[in-house]
Amino acid sequence: MKKTIYALLVGVFALSGCEKFLEEDNRGGITNEEFYRTEAGYRSIVSSSYATLRTTFGRQAPWLLLGGTDVYQMNRGFDNRALMEYTQLFADNGDVLTFYRNCYEAIQNINVAIFYNDITEVDEVQRKTWLAELRFLRAFYHFMLIEQFGGIVINDEPTLEEPRLNLPRASLAESFDFVISEMEAALPDLENDRARVNQAAANHYLAKAYLTRGWDLEQRADFEEARQYAEAAIGGYSISIPYEELWSPSNEMNDEVLFAVQYDGESIGDVSEGNNQQSLFGPYLGGAELNHKYMTSPMIPSWSLHNFYEENDARYDATFMLTIYDQYFDYYDGNKDKNEMLIRAYYPRVWGREYTSADSLAWVQGKEHQIASNFRYYPFKYDEQEYRTNYQLDFVTPVIKKFDSPSTRQIFGTHVSVRDIVLARKAETYFLYAEASIGLNDFGTAEQYVQRVLDRPENAKGGGTLRPSQSIANASSQSEALDGLLIESAKEFAGEYLRWAELRRTGKLKELCGRYNFDIRRVGAEEAFRGADGQDKIYRPIPQAAIDINEAQVSQNPGYN
Repeated sequence: MKKTIYALLVGVFALSGCEKFLEEDNRGGITNEEFYRTEAGYRSIVSSSYATLRTTFGRQAPWLLLGGTDVYQMNRGFDNRALMEYTQLFADNGDVLTFYRNCYEAIQNINVAIFYNDITEVDEVQRKTWLAELRFLRAFYHFMLIEQFGGIVINDEPTLEEPRLNLPRASLAESFDFVISEMEAALPDLENDRARVNQAAANHYLAKAYLTRGWDLEQRADFEEARQYAEAAIGGYSISIPYEELWSPSNEMNDEVLFAVQYDGESIGDVSEGNNQQSLFGPYLGGAELNHKYMTSPMIPSWSLHNFYEENDARYDATFMLTIYDQYFDYYDGNKDKNEMLIRAYYPRVWGREYTSADSLAWVQGKEHQIASNFRYYPFKYDEQEYRTNYQLDFVTPVIKKFDSPSTRQIFGTHVSVRDIVLARKAETYFLYAEASIGLNDFGTAEQYVQRVLDRPENAKGGGTLRPSQSIANASSQSEALDGLLIESAKEFAGEYLRWAELRRTGKLKELCGRYNFDIRRVGAEEAFRGADGQDKIYRPIPQAAIDINEAQVSQNPGYN
Protein backbone atom coordinates (compact mmCIF):
# COMPACT_ATOMS: atom_id res chain seq x y z
CA MET A 1 0.00 0.00 0.00
CA LYS A 2 1.37 3.36 -1.02
CA LYS A 3 1.22 5.95 1.69
CA THR A 4 2.43 9.36 2.74
CA ILE A 5 5.21 9.41 5.28
CA TYR A 6 6.19 12.92 6.18
CA ALA A 7 9.85 13.74 5.74
CA LEU A 8 11.19 12.75 9.12
CA LEU A 9 14.10 15.10 9.36
CA VAL A 10 15.74 13.87 12.51
CA GLY A 11 17.42 17.23 12.90
CA VAL A 12 20.31 16.98 15.27
CA PHE A 13 20.41 13.21 14.87
CA ALA A 14 20.21 12.78 11.10
CA LEU A 15 23.41 14.79 10.82
CA SER A 16 23.12 14.85 7.07
CA GLY A 17 21.47 18.13 6.13
CA CYS A 18 18.18 17.26 4.47
CA GLU A 19 18.48 13.47 4.61
CA LYS A 20 15.06 11.84 5.05
CA PHE A 21 14.58 8.94 7.33
CA LEU A 22 11.37 7.56 5.82
CA GLU A 23 9.81 8.81 2.64
CA GLU A 24 7.53 7.12 0.13
CA ASP A 25 5.41 8.39 -2.76
CA ASN A 26 1.81 9.27 -2.00
CA ARG A 27 0.48 7.97 -5.29
CA GLY A 28 -2.58 6.54 -3.58
CA GLY A 29 -3.35 9.83 -1.82
CA ILE A 30 -3.58 8.16 1.61
CA THR A 31 -2.59 10.18 4.62
CA ASN A 32 -0.63 8.98 7.62
CA GLU A 33 -3.74 9.10 9.78
CA GLU A 34 -5.72 6.99 7.32
CA PHE A 35 -2.95 4.46 6.86
CA TYR A 36 -1.97 4.00 10.50
CA ARG A 37 -5.59 3.79 11.54
CA THR A 38 -5.74 0.39 9.84
CA GLU A 39 -4.33 -2.69 11.53
CA ALA A 40 -2.16 -3.54 8.51
CA GLY A 41 -0.78 -0.03 8.33
CA TYR A 42 0.03 0.21 12.00
CA ARG A 43 1.49 -3.28 12.09
CA SER A 44 3.92 -2.17 9.38
CA ILE A 45 5.39 0.64 11.48
CA VAL A 46 5.64 -1.63 14.52
CA SER A 47 7.56 -4.08 12.34
CA SER A 48 9.82 -1.32 11.05
CA SER A 49 10.55 -0.32 14.65
CA TYR A 50 11.78 -3.84 15.36
CA ALA A 51 13.70 -3.84 12.07
CA THR A 52 15.85 -0.95 13.30
CA LEU A 53 17.63 -3.52 15.48
CA ARG A 54 19.06 -5.09 12.33
CA THR A 55 20.60 -1.81 11.25
CA THR A 56 22.02 -1.06 14.68
CA PHE A 57 23.45 -4.51 15.42
CA GLY A 58 23.76 -6.36 12.12
CA ARG A 59 25.32 -4.07 9.56
CA GLN A 60 28.48 -2.66 11.16
CA ALA A 61 31.11 -4.31 13.31
CA PRO A 62 30.20 -3.81 17.00
CA TRP A 63 33.10 -1.42 17.55
CA LEU A 64 31.47 0.51 20.37
CA LEU A 65 30.10 -2.58 22.07
CA LEU A 66 33.32 -4.61 22.13
CA GLY A 67 36.24 -2.52 20.88
CA GLY A 68 38.89 -1.38 23.31
CA THR A 69 38.30 -4.07 25.91
CA ASP A 70 40.44 -6.73 27.51
CA VAL A 71 39.45 -9.72 25.37
CA TYR A 72 39.83 -8.55 21.75
CA GLN A 73 42.94 -7.41 19.93
CA MET A 74 43.42 -5.38 16.77
CA ASN A 75 43.45 -7.21 13.46
CA ARG A 76 46.43 -7.53 11.19
CA GLY A 77 45.84 -4.21 9.50
CA PHE A 78 45.61 -2.38 12.81
CA ASP A 79 42.20 -1.20 11.66
CA ASN A 80 40.29 1.16 13.91
CA ARG A 81 43.04 1.95 16.37
CA ALA A 82 40.78 4.75 17.61
CA LEU A 83 38.24 2.40 19.19
CA MET A 84 40.60 -0.47 19.91
CA GLU A 85 43.37 1.54 21.54
CA TYR A 86 41.84 4.99 22.37
CA THR A 87 44.88 7.14 21.56
CA GLN A 88 43.35 8.23 18.25
CA LEU A 89 39.73 8.38 19.43
CA PHE A 90 38.34 11.87 18.85
CA ALA A 91 34.91 13.47 18.51
CA ASP A 92 34.93 13.16 14.70
CA ASN A 93 35.14 9.34 14.75
CA GLY A 94 32.94 7.89 12.03
CA ASP A 95 31.99 4.68 13.84
CA VAL A 96 30.86 6.60 16.91
CA LEU A 97 28.78 8.85 14.66
CA THR A 98 27.21 5.86 12.89
CA PHE A 99 26.17 4.23 16.16
CA TYR A 100 24.83 7.52 17.52
CA ARG A 101 22.86 8.19 14.35
CA ASN A 102 21.50 4.65 14.12
CA CYS A 103 20.18 4.82 17.68
CA TYR A 104 18.49 8.18 17.25
CA GLU A 105 17.02 7.30 13.85
CA ALA A 106 15.58 4.15 15.43
CA ILE A 107 14.14 6.28 18.25
CA GLN A 108 12.59 8.62 15.70
CA ASN A 109 10.91 5.71 13.89
CA ILE A 110 9.55 4.46 17.23
CA ASN A 111 8.34 7.93 18.21
CA VAL A 112 6.24 8.08 15.05
CA ALA A 113 4.76 4.67 15.85
CA ILE A 114 3.93 5.77 19.41
CA PHE A 115 2.38 9.00 18.11
CA TYR A 116 -0.18 7.10 16.00
CA ASN A 117 -0.87 4.36 18.54
CA ASP A 118 -4.04 5.88 19.94
CA ILE A 119 -5.80 6.04 16.54
CA THR A 120 -5.14 2.53 15.31
CA GLU A 121 -8.33 0.49 15.06
CA VAL A 122 -7.47 -2.72 16.85
CA ASP A 123 -8.72 -4.20 20.09
CA GLU A 124 -7.56 -2.40 23.21
CA VAL A 125 -5.36 -5.24 24.47
CA GLN A 126 -3.42 -5.39 21.20
CA ARG A 127 -3.05 -1.61 21.08
CA LYS A 128 -1.67 -1.49 24.62
CA THR A 129 0.68 -4.39 23.93
CA TRP A 130 2.11 -2.67 20.87
CA LEU A 131 2.48 0.58 22.80
CA ALA A 132 4.32 -1.22 25.59
CA GLU A 133 6.68 -2.90 23.12
CA LEU A 134 7.42 0.44 21.47
CA ARG A 135 8.02 2.25 24.76
CA PHE A 136 10.44 -0.48 25.79
CA LEU A 137 12.31 -0.28 22.46
CA ARG A 138 12.59 3.50 22.75
CA ALA A 139 13.91 3.17 26.30
CA PHE A 140 16.26 0.39 25.19
CA TYR A 141 17.89 2.63 22.59
CA HIS A 142 18.19 5.47 25.09
CA PHE A 143 19.85 3.04 27.50
CA MET A 144 22.30 1.92 24.82
CA LEU A 145 23.25 5.57 24.39
CA ILE A 146 23.62 6.12 28.15
CA GLU A 147 26.00 3.16 28.36
CA GLN A 148 28.23 4.74 25.73
CA PHE A 149 27.87 8.48 26.30
CA GLY A 150 26.54 9.13 29.80
CA GLY A 151 23.89 11.86 29.95
CA ILE A 152 22.10 12.07 26.60
CA VAL A 153 19.54 14.01 24.60
CA ILE A 154 16.17 12.48 25.46
CA ASN A 155 14.02 12.26 22.34
CA ASP A 156 10.46 11.32 23.23
CA GLU A 157 8.38 13.00 20.53
CA PRO A 158 8.24 12.57 16.75
CA THR A 159 9.48 15.04 14.19
CA LEU A 160 6.67 14.99 11.65
CA GLU A 161 7.04 18.29 9.82
CA GLU A 162 9.52 20.78 11.25
CA PRO A 163 12.92 19.63 12.49
CA ARG A 164 13.80 20.29 16.11
CA LEU A 165 17.29 21.64 16.40
CA ASN A 166 17.36 22.85 20.00
CA LEU A 167 17.68 19.68 22.05
CA PRO A 168 19.54 20.02 25.34
CA ARG A 169 21.51 17.17 26.81
CA ALA A 170 19.93 15.73 29.95
CA SER A 171 21.93 14.99 33.06
CA LEU A 172 22.97 11.42 33.72
CA ALA A 173 20.38 11.15 36.53
CA GLU A 174 17.61 12.49 34.27
CA SER A 175 18.63 10.10 31.50
CA PHE A 176 18.42 7.09 33.80
CA ASP A 177 15.09 8.29 35.20
CA PHE A 178 13.61 8.41 31.70
CA VAL A 179 14.80 4.92 30.74
CA ILE A 180 13.71 3.28 33.97
CA SER A 181 10.32 5.00 34.10
CA GLU A 182 9.58 4.05 30.48
CA MET A 183 10.55 0.42 30.98
CA GLU A 184 8.56 0.16 34.20
CA ALA A 185 5.52 1.74 32.53
CA ALA A 186 5.75 -0.72 29.65
CA LEU A 187 6.21 -3.83 31.80
CA PRO A 188 2.57 -4.57 32.85
CA ASP A 189 1.24 -4.54 29.28
CA LEU A 190 3.93 -6.74 27.76
CA GLU A 191 3.12 -10.34 26.97
CA ASN A 192 5.29 -13.45 27.18
CA ASP A 193 5.89 -14.02 23.47
CA ARG A 194 9.66 -14.63 23.30
CA ALA A 195 9.70 -13.66 19.62
CA ARG A 196 8.87 -10.09 20.66
CA VAL A 197 9.67 -7.74 23.50
CA ASN A 198 8.30 -9.57 26.53
CA GLN A 199 8.13 -9.22 30.29
CA ALA A 200 11.23 -11.31 30.96
CA ALA A 201 13.30 -9.18 28.57
CA ALA A 202 12.00 -5.98 30.16
CA ASN A 203 12.82 -7.28 33.64
CA HIS A 204 16.32 -8.16 32.43
CA TYR A 205 16.99 -4.68 31.06
CA LEU A 206 15.46 -3.02 34.10
CA ALA A 207 17.94 -5.02 36.18
CA LYS A 208 20.75 -3.80 33.95
CA ALA A 209 19.55 -0.18 34.00
CA TYR A 210 19.30 -0.14 37.81
CA LEU A 211 22.67 -1.90 38.08
CA THR A 212 24.34 0.64 35.78
CA ARG A 213 22.78 3.54 37.66
CA GLY A 214 23.88 2.00 40.94
CA TRP A 215 27.52 2.08 39.82
CA ASP A 216 27.37 5.40 37.97
CA LEU A 217 25.52 7.38 40.64
CA GLU A 218 26.71 5.34 43.62
CA GLN A 219 23.20 4.50 44.76
CA ARG A 220 23.16 1.37 46.90
CA ALA A 221 19.37 1.04 46.72
CA ASP A 222 19.65 0.53 42.96
CA PHE A 223 21.58 -2.71 43.49
CA GLU A 224 18.64 -4.06 45.50
CA GLU A 225 16.26 -3.07 42.69
CA ALA A 226 18.56 -4.71 40.17
CA ARG A 227 18.46 -7.99 42.08
CA GLN A 228 14.67 -7.92 42.27
CA TYR A 229 14.28 -7.35 38.54
CA ALA A 230 16.94 -9.94 37.73
CA GLU A 231 15.11 -12.51 39.86
CA ALA A 232 11.88 -11.69 38.04
CA ALA A 233 13.62 -12.13 34.67
CA ILE A 234 15.12 -15.46 35.74
CA GLY A 235 11.64 -16.57 36.76
CA GLY A 236 12.82 -19.78 38.39
CA TYR A 237 14.70 -20.88 35.27
CA SER A 238 17.73 -23.11 35.80
CA ILE A 239 20.61 -23.02 33.31
CA SER A 240 19.98 -26.35 31.64
CA ILE A 241 21.07 -26.34 27.98
CA PRO A 242 24.61 -27.61 27.25
CA TYR A 243 26.74 -24.84 25.79
CA GLU A 244 27.31 -26.47 22.40
CA GLU A 245 23.57 -27.09 22.11
CA LEU A 246 22.78 -23.55 23.28
CA TRP A 247 24.57 -22.17 20.21
CA SER A 248 23.51 -24.85 17.75
CA PRO A 249 22.24 -23.29 14.50
CA SER A 250 19.15 -25.48 14.84
CA ASN A 251 18.35 -24.29 18.38
CA GLU A 252 17.65 -20.58 18.00
CA MET A 253 15.23 -18.79 20.34
CA ASN A 254 15.71 -21.54 22.90
CA ASP A 255 14.50 -21.21 26.48
CA GLU A 256 17.59 -19.31 27.62
CA VAL A 257 17.20 -16.50 25.08
CA LEU A 258 15.42 -13.37 26.29
CA PHE A 259 15.88 -10.85 23.49
CA ALA A 260 17.40 -11.21 20.04
CA VAL A 261 17.64 -9.47 16.69
CA GLN A 262 15.84 -12.02 14.59
CA TYR A 263 16.65 -13.22 11.09
CA ASP A 264 15.66 -16.02 8.80
CA GLY A 265 16.13 -16.74 5.13
CA GLU A 266 12.55 -15.82 4.27
CA SER A 267 12.31 -12.54 6.18
CA ILE A 268 15.04 -10.70 4.28
CA GLY A 269 14.92 -9.60 0.68
CA ASP A 270 18.26 -11.14 -0.21
CA VAL A 271 20.64 -13.38 1.70
CA SER A 272 23.31 -10.68 1.44
CA GLU A 273 21.06 -8.58 3.69
CA GLY A 274 21.77 -10.80 6.67
CA ASN A 275 24.09 -9.90 9.52
CA ASN A 276 27.87 -10.04 9.89
CA GLN A 277 28.28 -11.63 13.32
CA GLN A 278 29.81 -14.91 12.15
CA SER A 279 32.57 -13.05 10.29
CA LEU A 280 33.89 -10.87 13.11
CA PHE A 281 35.96 -12.89 15.56
CA GLY A 282 39.07 -14.50 14.19
CA PRO A 283 41.61 -14.31 11.36
CA TYR A 284 40.95 -14.42 7.64
CA LEU A 285 40.42 -17.98 6.37
CA GLY A 286 41.10 -17.37 2.71
CA GLY A 287 38.94 -16.62 -0.31
CA ALA A 288 35.84 -18.19 -1.81
CA GLU A 289 37.89 -20.93 -3.50
CA LEU A 290 38.52 -22.58 -0.12
CA ASN A 291 34.81 -22.83 0.78
CA HIS A 292 35.37 -21.46 4.27
CA LYS A 293 33.34 -18.69 5.83
CA TYR A 294 34.31 -15.12 5.00
CA MET A 295 36.13 -13.61 7.97
CA THR A 296 36.29 -9.82 7.97
CA SER A 297 38.26 -10.08 11.21
CA PRO A 298 37.86 -6.69 12.89
CA MET A 299 38.38 -8.22 16.34
CA ILE A 300 40.66 -11.14 17.13
CA PRO A 301 39.98 -13.01 20.40
CA SER A 302 42.95 -12.15 22.55
CA TRP A 303 45.60 -14.31 24.13
CA SER A 304 44.14 -13.31 27.49
CA LEU A 305 40.69 -14.60 26.58
CA HIS A 306 42.12 -17.96 25.52
CA ASN A 307 44.16 -18.06 28.69
CA PHE A 308 41.14 -17.43 30.94
CA TYR A 309 39.76 -20.89 30.06
CA GLU A 310 40.89 -23.90 32.04
CA GLU A 311 41.52 -27.43 30.85
CA ASN A 312 38.24 -28.95 31.98
CA ASP A 313 36.06 -26.16 30.54
CA ALA A 314 34.03 -27.62 27.67
CA ARG A 315 32.93 -24.10 26.65
CA TYR A 316 36.35 -23.59 25.10
CA ASP A 317 35.69 -26.28 22.52
CA ALA A 318 32.11 -25.07 22.05
CA THR A 319 33.18 -21.44 21.55
CA PHE A 320 36.10 -21.88 19.14
CA MET A 321 36.43 -23.86 15.92
CA LEU A 322 39.46 -25.93 16.91
CA THR A 323 39.38 -28.20 13.85
CA ILE A 324 38.64 -26.86 10.37
CA TYR A 325 37.71 -29.58 7.92
CA ASP A 326 38.05 -29.62 4.14
CA GLN A 327 35.30 -27.02 4.01
CA TYR A 328 34.59 -24.97 7.10
CA PHE A 329 30.89 -25.83 7.39
CA ASP A 330 31.53 -29.58 7.10
CA TYR A 331 31.60 -29.44 10.90
CA TYR A 332 27.79 -29.08 10.86
CA ASP A 333 27.10 -31.75 8.23
CA GLY A 334 25.63 -34.75 10.03
CA ASN A 335 25.84 -36.82 6.84
CA LYS A 336 29.62 -36.72 6.85
CA ASP A 337 31.87 -38.81 9.08
CA LYS A 338 34.29 -36.55 10.93
CA ASN A 339 36.66 -39.49 11.23
CA GLU A 340 36.99 -39.55 7.45
CA MET A 341 36.81 -35.87 6.49
CA LEU A 342 39.98 -34.09 5.47
CA ILE A 343 41.37 -31.69 8.04
CA ARG A 344 42.64 -28.34 6.79
CA ALA A 345 43.63 -26.64 10.04
CA TYR A 346 44.00 -27.74 13.62
CA TYR A 347 44.53 -25.72 16.82
CA PRO A 348 46.08 -28.03 19.42
CA ARG A 349 46.57 -27.07 23.01
CA VAL A 350 48.09 -28.84 25.95
CA TRP A 351 47.28 -27.09 29.17
CA GLY A 352 49.98 -25.44 31.20
CA ARG A 353 52.85 -26.11 28.83
CA GLU A 354 53.92 -25.56 25.25
CA TYR A 355 52.90 -27.96 22.49
CA THR A 356 55.85 -30.06 21.31
CA SER A 357 56.75 -32.13 18.26
CA ALA A 358 56.07 -35.24 20.35
CA ASP A 359 52.53 -34.01 20.93
CA SER A 360 52.17 -33.49 17.19
CA LEU A 361 53.38 -36.96 16.33
CA ALA A 362 51.03 -38.49 18.90
CA TRP A 363 48.06 -36.56 17.54
CA VAL A 364 48.65 -37.50 13.91
CA GLN A 365 48.66 -41.25 14.59
CA GLY A 366 45.68 -42.75 12.78
CA LYS A 367 44.78 -39.46 11.12
CA GLU A 368 47.24 -39.52 8.22
CA HIS A 369 44.45 -40.08 5.69
CA GLN A 370 42.52 -37.05 6.96
CA ILE A 371 45.25 -34.49 6.62
CA ALA A 372 45.14 -32.60 3.32
CA SER A 373 48.27 -31.55 1.48
CA ASN A 374 47.79 -27.97 2.68
CA PHE A 375 47.11 -28.99 6.28
CA ARG A 376 48.21 -26.48 8.90
CA TYR A 377 48.36 -26.57 12.66
CA TYR A 378 48.70 -23.70 15.07
CA PRO A 379 49.43 -24.68 18.67
CA PHE A 380 48.58 -22.30 21.47
CA LYS A 381 51.59 -20.39 22.80
CA TYR A 382 51.82 -19.55 26.49
CA ASP A 383 54.20 -16.71 25.74
CA GLU A 384 51.95 -13.86 24.62
CA GLN A 385 54.58 -12.11 22.54
CA GLU A 386 55.34 -15.34 20.68
CA TYR A 387 51.62 -16.05 20.29
CA ARG A 388 51.16 -12.73 18.54
CA THR A 389 54.25 -12.93 16.34
CA ASN A 390 52.34 -14.27 13.33
CA TYR A 391 48.86 -13.11 14.24
CA GLN A 392 48.54 -11.23 10.95
CA LEU A 393 48.60 -14.50 8.98
CA ASP A 394 45.54 -16.36 7.70
CA PHE A 395 44.21 -19.11 9.98
CA VAL A 396 46.69 -18.30 12.72
CA THR A 397 44.25 -18.49 15.66
CA PRO A 398 40.90 -20.26 16.04
CA VAL A 399 37.77 -18.35 15.08
CA ILE A 400 34.65 -18.14 17.21
CA LYS A 401 32.06 -20.57 15.89
CA LYS A 402 29.09 -19.77 18.18
CA PHE A 403 27.38 -17.61 15.56
CA ASP A 404 27.94 -19.73 12.44
CA SER A 405 25.22 -19.77 9.78
CA PRO A 406 25.65 -23.06 7.88
CA SER A 407 22.33 -22.65 6.05
CA THR A 408 23.97 -19.91 3.97
CA ARG A 409 27.30 -21.69 3.54
CA GLN A 410 27.05 -21.54 -0.23
CA ILE A 411 27.36 -17.76 -0.26
CA PHE A 412 30.74 -16.16 0.39
CA GLY A 413 30.02 -12.72 1.79
CA THR A 414 30.33 -10.41 4.74
CA HIS A 415 26.62 -10.16 5.65
CA VAL A 416 25.19 -13.56 4.83
CA SER A 417 24.34 -14.87 8.30
CA VAL A 418 20.68 -15.51 9.04
CA ARG A 419 21.40 -16.48 12.64
CA ASP A 420 19.71 -14.37 15.30
CA ILE A 421 21.94 -11.93 17.17
CA VAL A 422 21.29 -12.74 20.82
CA LEU A 423 21.29 -9.55 22.88
CA ALA A 424 20.17 -10.97 26.23
CA ARG A 425 19.93 -14.44 27.73
CA LYS A 426 19.26 -15.75 31.20
CA ALA A 427 22.88 -16.64 31.90
CA GLU A 428 23.59 -12.92 31.71
CA THR A 429 20.68 -12.26 34.05
CA TYR A 430 22.37 -14.50 36.62
CA PHE A 431 25.53 -12.46 36.17
CA LEU A 432 23.58 -9.21 36.61
CA TYR A 433 22.27 -10.54 39.92
CA ALA A 434 25.80 -11.52 40.90
CA GLU A 435 27.18 -8.10 39.96
CA ALA A 436 24.47 -6.34 41.96
CA SER A 437 25.37 -8.55 44.90
CA ILE A 438 28.97 -7.39 44.64
CA GLY A 439 27.64 -3.83 44.68
CA LEU A 440 26.04 -4.74 48.01
CA ASN A 441 29.26 -6.39 49.24
CA ASP A 442 27.47 -9.74 49.28
CA PHE A 443 30.29 -11.68 47.63
CA GLY A 444 29.05 -15.11 48.71
CA THR A 445 25.72 -14.69 46.93
CA ALA A 446 27.51 -13.30 43.89
CA GLU A 447 29.57 -16.47 43.57
CA GLN A 448 26.49 -18.65 44.07
CA TYR A 449 24.78 -17.05 41.07
CA VAL A 450 27.88 -17.34 38.91
CA GLN A 451 28.20 -20.96 39.98
CA ARG A 452 24.67 -21.69 38.80
CA VAL A 453 25.80 -20.74 35.31
CA LEU A 454 29.04 -22.70 35.59
CA ASP A 455 26.97 -25.75 36.61
CA ARG A 456 25.42 -25.87 33.15
CA PRO A 457 25.14 -29.54 32.05
CA GLU A 458 28.28 -30.81 30.27
CA ASN A 459 30.22 -27.63 31.07
CA ALA A 460 32.94 -29.60 32.82
CA LYS A 461 34.77 -32.23 30.85
CA GLY A 462 34.69 -35.66 32.40
CA GLY A 463 31.68 -34.88 34.56
CA GLY A 464 33.50 -32.71 37.07
CA THR A 465 32.56 -29.27 38.32
CA LEU A 466 33.73 -25.92 36.98
CA ARG A 467 34.69 -23.34 39.58
CA PRO A 468 35.45 -19.65 39.12
CA SER A 469 39.07 -19.18 38.07
CA GLN A 470 39.38 -16.55 40.77
CA SER A 471 37.29 -16.79 43.94
CA ILE A 472 34.53 -14.23 44.23
CA ALA A 473 33.21 -15.28 47.63
CA ASN A 474 36.63 -14.94 49.26
CA ALA A 475 37.54 -11.63 47.65
CA SER A 476 38.98 -9.00 49.96
CA SER A 477 37.30 -6.08 48.18
CA GLN A 478 34.67 -5.15 45.62
CA SER A 479 37.41 -4.63 43.07
CA GLU A 480 38.79 -8.12 43.59
CA ALA A 481 35.30 -9.65 43.48
CA LEU A 482 34.61 -7.85 40.21
CA ASP A 483 37.86 -9.21 38.78
CA GLY A 484 36.64 -12.75 39.45
CA LEU A 485 33.20 -12.02 38.00
CA LEU A 486 34.58 -10.38 34.85
CA ILE A 487 36.91 -13.27 34.07
CA GLU A 488 33.92 -15.63 34.20
CA SER A 489 31.85 -13.25 32.10
CA ALA A 490 34.55 -13.10 29.42
CA LYS A 491 34.41 -16.88 29.00
CA GLU A 492 30.64 -17.26 29.13
CA PHE A 493 29.84 -14.38 26.76
CA ALA A 494 32.74 -14.48 24.29
CA GLY A 495 31.68 -12.64 21.14
CA GLU A 496 28.38 -11.44 22.59
CA TYR A 497 27.79 -7.70 22.55
CA LEU A 498 28.25 -6.96 26.26
CA ARG A 499 31.86 -6.39 27.19
CA TRP A 500 32.57 -2.65 26.83
CA ALA A 501 29.50 -1.52 28.78
CA GLU A 502 30.20 -4.16 31.43
CA LEU A 503 33.75 -2.90 31.99
CA ARG A 504 32.74 0.75 31.90
CA ARG A 505 29.92 0.53 34.43
CA THR A 506 32.00 -1.47 36.91
CA GLY A 507 34.83 1.07 36.68
CA LYS A 508 37.17 -1.65 35.38
CA LEU A 509 37.66 -0.51 31.79
CA LYS A 510 41.03 1.19 32.10
CA GLU A 511 42.37 -1.24 34.70
CA LEU A 512 41.59 -4.47 32.84
CA CYS A 513 42.62 -3.07 29.47
CA GLY A 514 45.93 -2.12 31.05
CA ARG A 515 46.28 -5.60 32.49
CA TYR A 516 45.09 -7.83 29.64
CA ASN A 517 44.93 -5.87 26.35
CA PHE A 518 48.30 -6.25 24.63
CA ASP A 519 47.75 -3.30 22.29
CA ILE A 520 46.85 -0.94 25.12
CA ARG A 521 49.52 -2.32 27.42
CA ARG A 522 52.05 -1.68 24.67
CA VAL A 523 51.38 2.07 24.74
CA GLY A 524 50.48 2.15 28.44
CA ALA A 525 46.96 2.45 29.81
CA GLU A 526 47.62 5.93 31.21
CA GLU A 527 48.72 7.17 27.82
CA ALA A 528 46.02 5.29 25.89
CA PHE A 529 43.10 6.67 27.89
CA ARG A 530 44.37 10.19 28.56
CA GLY A 531 42.67 12.86 26.47
CA ALA A 532 44.00 16.21 25.33
CA ASP A 533 42.35 17.85 28.35
CA GLY A 534 44.21 15.51 30.70
CA GLN A 535 41.10 13.51 31.61
CA ASP A 536 40.49 9.85 30.82
CA LYS A 537 38.36 8.72 27.88
CA ILE A 538 35.95 6.57 29.88
CA TYR A 539 32.88 7.41 27.80
CA ARG A 540 32.75 7.66 24.02
CA PRO A 541 32.81 11.19 22.58
CA ILE A 542 29.57 12.94 21.68
CA PRO A 543 29.92 13.21 17.87
CA GLN A 544 31.12 16.68 16.97
CA ALA A 545 28.65 16.77 14.09
CA ALA A 546 25.79 16.36 16.58
CA ILE A 547 27.15 19.16 18.75
CA ASP A 548 27.62 21.48 15.77
CA ILE A 549 24.08 21.10 14.43
CA ASN A 550 22.38 21.35 17.82
CA GLU A 551 21.33 24.89 18.74
CA ALA A 552 21.39 23.93 22.41
CA GLN A 553 24.62 24.10 24.33
CA VAL A 554 25.85 20.50 24.50
CA SER A 555 28.91 19.73 26.59
CA GLN A 556 31.50 17.24 25.34
CA ASN A 557 32.52 14.26 27.45
CA PRO A 558 35.77 14.40 29.43
CA GLY A 559 38.84 13.40 27.44
CA TYR A 560 37.65 14.96 24.19
CA ASN A 561 37.56 18.69 24.92
